[in-house]
Amino acid sequence: MRILTGALVALCLAIPAHAQDERAARVAIAKDYIDATVTDADIEEFIRRLWQPMIQQMAANGQRLSEEQLAEIDKLFLDHLTQPLTDVMRKQDEVMADLMTLEELTALRDFYTSEHGGAVMRKMPQLAQIQQPMISATLQDAMPDIMPKIEAITTPQ
Repeated sequence: MRILTGALVALCLAIPAHAQDERAARVAIAKDYIDATVTDADIEEFIRRLWQPMIQQMAANGQRLSEEQLAEIDKLFLDHLTQPLTDVMRKQDEVMADLMTLEELTALRDFYTSEHGGAVMRKMPQLAQIQQPMISATLQDAMPDIMPKIEAITTPQ
């Protein structure tokens, strides 16, 4: 009986250690992937995509900005967001390790670091930028039909 109890205790102690080793491996692979993506990321271009729709809306409403004003806005956003957004990107390793298996993370890293996988992934922000106006237009077209239905759902009878 003591042998069986000892074996169970040893097994119980070994499982958390194995789980920690497994998670550490997932975090390490996630870090590899993130290092590659952060190196390739054009964070400044990403940040510009955040504020440019605001400027486009202002222009659509008749407010024109000078090149100096645009440069000031660009600098303002870059100064305030470059480091924090880079930090956010760098911190996603733990989240990825919690959400994905070692095999999934390895496949993602290997895909990204491959010639074609990296090329595809670097084009994804452009794809999103091209699609954004189409998504916004679709949403704008649908809202007149959706809003009365939302009001009907949320208004007490």
